[in-house]
Amino acid sequence: MKNIKRIITIVLLLLIGNFIKAQDIHFSQFYNSPLTLNPANTGVFPGGMRFIANYKDQWGKVTTPFKTYGFSYDAGIFRQKWTKGYLGAGISIFNDKAGDSKMGLTQVNLSISCLRKLNKSNTLTAGIQGGFAQKSVSTSSLTWDNQYNGLYHDPNTPNNEQSVSPSFFYQDYSAGILWNYSKSEIYTTANNHFQSNLGISLLHINKPNQTFLSQSDRLYQKLVIHGGLSVGIKNTNASIVPSFLTVFQGKSKEISLGTLIKYNLITGSHYTGYIKNAAVYFGGHYRWSDAVVLTAQVEVSDWLLGISYDVNTSKLTAASKGMGGLEISLRYIHPLKGKFKPKF
Repeated sequence: MKNIKRIITIVLLLLIGNFIKAQDIHFSQFYNSPLTLNPANTGVFPGGMRFIANYKDQWGKVTTPFKTYGFSYDAGIFRQKWTKGYLGAGISIFNDKAGDSKMGLTQVNLSISCLRKLNKSNTLTAGIQGGFAQKSVSTSSLTWDNQYNGLYHDPNTPNNEQSVSPSFFYQDYSAGILWNYSKSEIYTTANNHFQSNLGISLLHINKPNQTFLSQSDRLYQKLVIHGGLSVGIKNTNASIVPSFLTVFQGKSKEISLGTLIKYNLITGSHYTGYIKNAAVYFGGHYRWSDAVVLTAQVEVSDWLLGISYDVNTSKLTAASKGMGGLEISLRYIHPLKGKFKPKF
């Protein structure tokens, strides 16, 4: 029993160390959480304003569930006045709560971007992001091997562990660029559109201090490379929507790639300024050496609801039994007034 407690304690300390050094807000539907990927995504969408809500519940079959919440709002500024481009502005708020230690992260970021039209088909956007965050932890629910008295665990026995600060604040800054290409409009009878995007961002540029103890422990900078396509299958109602994400942070890395198949149920006119369409998406992504992410989405007019589930494929399957986590995203895009020509 004592050895089991000791093993649990060691694993917990390792996990805490990893969280402090590398844990960031993470969504499997990364394409539905654009402001966590790249500040240059701010304001880059076919509409006037965009609202997105995200929720993730992970590892409920292994331990106390890790819960992540996110909300973002962004919009284009001077979009109908400037002929060569426009500005984007946005705000994102995220909260993450992890495990028995209730290790939490609450972060608020402000983003601004500048989009430049290179020609009829290509645009280039640069963005910056800055904000503040709070990390917190609670040790009241943790157990330690030195609280085992030989017969049972006694929570009243001093654990003799080093005390930690319950929370700390820090500032965080990021920057990125984004390229978009559009061959034709999405809403055509022939459905022969081709769109692509590629972005790169550097998060945590200032390497904020990340420790509950007195010593310095800087958060690694995070390099994010992401991209996607939307390719219409000519003379059908279907499109192929592949995307990928690569993340490098310290010694950690993440590679995720896959595709969704979009099927248009209703295609409405876009000349009224209000898109009246309906579509469904099915597919998935593979996160390298970690999970298969199965995804379904429903898009009705200006609303999109995405639901995905992570099927764990890593070495943790012995404990998780393949169960990973449920994720839900909800997006609303308020359309532009007047003639509307989506290009992203």
